[in-house]
Amino acid sequence: MPLKQHFDRLLLGATILLTAVGLAIMTSASWLIAVERYHRPGTYFLVWQAAAALIGLGALIAAMHLRREVLLDAKVAWVLLGGCWLLLAAAFLQSPVAHTHRWLRIGGLSMQPSAPARLALILVLAMSFVRAAEAGWTWRALAPLGVATGVTVTLVLAEPDLGTAVLLLLVVAGMAVMASIPWRIVIAPAVIATVLIVAAVAFSPYRRARVKAFLDPGAASATSWQTRQSLIALGSGGILGKGYGAGLQKLFFLPEPHTDFIFAIAGEEMGLGGVGVLLALATIITWRGLRIASRQSDSVLALLAFGVTFAFAVQTVIHMSVCLGLAPPKGIPLPLVSYGKTDLVVNLTSLGVLLNLSREVTA
Repeated sequence: MPLKQHFDRLLLGATILLTAVGLAIMTSASWLIAVERYHRPGTYFLVWQAAAALIGLGALIAAMHLRREVLLDAKVAWVLLGGCWLLLAAAFLQSPVAHTHRWLRIGGLSMQPSAPARLALILVLAMSFVRAAEAGWTWRALAPLGVATGVTVTLVLAEPDLGTAVLLLLVVAGMAVMASIPWRIVIAPAVIATVLIVAAVAFSPYRRARVKAFLDPGAASATSWQTRQSLIALGSGGILGKGYGAGLQKLFFLPEPHTDFIFAIAGEEMGLGGVGVLLALATIITWRGLRIASRQSDSVLALLAFGVTFAFAVQTVIHMSVCLGLAPPKGIPLPLVSYGKTDLVVNLTSLGVLLNLSREVTA
C-alpha cells in the first residue's frame, strides 16, 4: 500500500491566501509610485512581486518535501549561514543604495541578504541551543551561539539596518527562552545587545530624531510625519474602508506605502474588516506554527519550528506597531504582504519548513 503524506492544510491555505491578498493590496499601494516616481508601468511592482511569489511557492513546495536529515544537519546549516555572511559582506563592495548597503545587485536583479540570513541563523541556533543544553551550558558549547549571532547581527548593523538587527536579536532571545537557557548566562549578552542598540540610536541623528518624534510627536512635527499620515490612513478607513484603490494617503502623503506602511493602506482602503482579515490570517499561521512546534518529538525540530513561527509573528507585530504609532519607524515589511522580493521568498520558504515539520505519514 502506498504511503500518503498529510500536511497542515490550514497553515498552507492561510499562507497562500495571505500571499494573494498581499499581492492585491501591494498593487493598489504601488501603482502611482511606479508611474510617477520610477516612470514605470503601473503593474511594475506587481509583476516583480508575482514572480517572487511563484519562486517562493516553488521553494515552499521544495522545503515541504525535504528529508528531515537535511534539517538536522549542522554542516548544511553552517554552510548556509556562512554563505549569507559572504552575501552580506559582498554588499559593501558595491555602491550604496539610499546611503545603505542592504541590497546586493547581481546582474539586473537585487536581493536583501539579511532575509535569508534570518532563516539560516534560526537553523543554526536550533541545533546549537539543544547541543549547548545537552552539554550543560558550558562556555565551549555556547561559543557557536555567540559566533552565529554576533557575526550576523554585526553585519546587519553595519549596513546599517537597525530594525532587522533588533528583529534578529528578539528571535534569538525568544529561542533562548524556549531552550531554557540559565539566566546567569543571558545577562551579559543582553546587556551588550542593549548597549549596542542604544549606541546605534545615540550616534545616529536620524534615529535620534525618530525616537524623539515617537516619544513626543508634537515636538517633532517634521520627523513624525510618517506616523501621523499612517494614523490618518487607518482612522479614515472606518469599518468598511474607502474601497479598493480609493485610498488617498498613498498619493505621496505616506512614504513607502507599498513596503513600510502597507498595513496603513490596507486599513484605509479595506477598513477594519480588511485589517481583521490580515490579522486573522497572520494569527492562524502563528497558531499552527506553535502547534507544530509543540508536537515535535525531536528537540531541534521543535526549536526550529518555534524560531520560524516566532520570527514571522515578531515581524508582523513590529510592522503593525509602527503603523499604529506604537513603535518608531523601522523599515520592517509586513510578511507576505509588503513589497520585497527576497523577504517574500524567504518567508514562503520558512513556512515550507513548518509545513515539512507538520508532515504525517500514513499507509
